[in-house]
Amino acid sequence: MPVLTGVTKVEFIAEKSPNLDTTCYRGSAPLAHLALISQPDVFDQQTNTEGLQRDLSPKHASDAYEYVHRNADPHRPRAFPEVVLNVRDKSVIEILPVEGPGVEGAEHVRLRIDVRDFAQKNKVGVSRVDGNHRLFYAAGDDRRNPLLALVPFQIHVGLTRDQERSLFVDINANQKGLNTSHLAIMQSKLTPEEIEVRDHLDRWISHRLVDDPDSPWHGMIHLGGSKVGSRVQGLKRPLNFASLQGGVMRTLRKSQYIHDLTDPEAQYVLVRNYWRAVKQVFALEWGNQKDHLLLKNIGVWSMSVLGGTIIDRCMAKGTIEIDDMAAYLSQARGRWDWRRLDSAGQRSDTSVDGMSGNRAALVIAAEMANELSEESGGNPMRDLQDRLLAAGAGQ
Repeated sequence: MPVLTGVTKVEFIAEKSPNLDTTCYRGSAPLAHLALISQPDVFDQQTNTEGLQRDLSPKHASDAYEYVHRNADPHRPRAFPEVVLNVRDKSVIEILPVEGPGVEGAEHVRLRIDVRDFAQKNKVGVSRVDGNHRLFYAAGDDRRNPLLALVPFQIHVGLTRDQERSLFVDINANQKGLNTSHLAIMQSKLTPEEIEVRDHLDRWISHRLVDDPDSPWHGMIHLGGSKVGSRVQGLKRPLNFASLQGGVMRTLRKSQYIHDLTDPEAQYVLVRNYWRAVKQVFALEWGNQKDHLLLKNIGVWSMSVLGGTIIDRCMAKGTIEIDDMAAYLSQARGRWDWRRLDSAGQRSDTSVDGMSGNRAALVIAAEMANELSEESGGNPMRDLQDRLLAAGAGQ
């Protein structure tokens, strides 16, 4: 519970101000007061799918508190960007004119917010669009005093959820350290489907893989935001959305023939079939994530690159069913050891443990592709490689 108690109503003097496409109220107020009047609406893919904020980092919030709490140093000035809030529930705020002369051309108002309204309504009345970590400890707790230092604020009134998301993405898109899965999900929610397919096919297919009950990735992907809902329900999500999207992007880049399909739904089904074949052939590695690396970045990216090769072979032959792709995967299954290091720390010559990054994924996929052969028993890629090496030796 905040140490700052007994406050029932908070008032700010603000200037009504245009800000590009919006009209907002700007001023300065104690951090503790801004914390009292606002609440984070945290995205959780199980319990709050319409939420906005990423999962809180207690360390980040604590660092923000200590940044304000430290003694002033004239050689090292401190400053915060504006805390951005949105009053979702207009009934909790009064906007009153300020009598008397003001700055020429400016309209000043008094914003009056009744703090008691939030506890009674048990919902987010004023949403933290930007500044949740700065505000999280600002009202104080059992170990911290309230922060009464003045900081700038920007308060909007009546923005929709999508308008909030739009501002959230614009503010955070270029900030280092934002969870890329969380940002991708927020961006996809704002993009009409036809534009998403046209401009971000990899993201659209990845989202379909997450949402489709027939997809092997259904229920397996962490979308960013809070993990509390998943933990409460005992759900384990071994891969984040950004990694899956990176894998789909590699498949689309590798495959030549998939782009000849003009319907994105057909492209999606092809990618889904491939991953269903992977789950079928690598059932042990897929089902035992604790002891295997297949569902880590190195595994997903390697199999994604290989997927482009296998999809092209299947399309060239007109055989694009799951079993057709599984037949190729079975040929390459034994090329690499996907187990984690054993208790003695032993690593086999074919182990992927210790390999990481895009370059390693390309090597793993290439070696697996070299194991692929057609029904005639020939291996075109290996034959081609042998011919090139022979030609080189003859020079």
